[in-house]
Amino acid sequence: MASVELLSTHGLSRQYGGLTAVDNVDFNFCQDRIQAIIGPNGAGKTTLVNLICGRVPPSSGSIIYKGKDISKLSSAKRVQSGIVYTFQVTSIFSNLSCYENVALSAQRSLKTQQGKWLMVSETVIEEQVFESLSRVGLQGKEYQTAGTLPYGHQKLLEVAMSLAADPELLILDEPTQGLAQSEIYNLIGLVRTISKSVNVLLIEHNMEVVFNLAEYVTVMDNGSIMTEGTPSEIENNHDVQVLYLGT
Repeated sequence: MASVELLSTHGLSRQYGGLTAVDNVDFNFCQDRIQAIIGPNGAGKTTLVNLICGRVPPSSGSIIYKGKDISKLSSAKRVQSGIVYTFQVTSIFSNLSCYENVALSAQRSLKTQQGKWLMVSETVIEEQVFESLSRVGLQGKEYQTAGTLPYGHQKLLEVAMSLAADPELLILDEPTQGLAQSEIYNLIGLVRTISKSVNVLLIEHNMEVVFNLAEYVTVMDNGSIMTEGTPSEIENNHDVQVLYLGT
């Protein structure tokens, strides 16, 4: 069965003064896969996903999502369309409970109708919150203050917040950063489970995680795509070994 393209960029670039962070990138993401973006620090990985999510505007080029040009859509509109992004550093509200964090995310994701927010009952939001927390293994911690959670659980809470936004494309930026090895193994299992119903784009430095999870890998360097392929192809690519993996 041929892969169905969900998202693509065409000639996408972003300059900051004299620095080109993303340079004329043609990137493709197909449905029903976990795809990873790897590369050394400063390669342009995070800038690329910031462009995809609408957190920064492109200097040139376009972004096509489900056949429509979303290059000028706000980040909020992109969330509503199904593109949800978790950050390298946790972005939870530490003084709120786990329930409140996830409920806020669920409310923000509500579709608009004729310019007005749809009214959704507290019962519907509650069901979505409990389901999202349960999916990441945080059931029973609904009313614990988020800032008192161990760091690994805070990362899981952020994933729960993302799931509550009902993503079609979930972008995880360094999800294992700061996690213990046992927490990394648990996260691998969680992402694999999530990927059965959500498309996952992963930025990750941990190659064990990448080669355990990804079905396709994009390698970036100096703001451009250096090469792409299956994990096996990337692992055995001499240029990638020299650049990033180590021979």
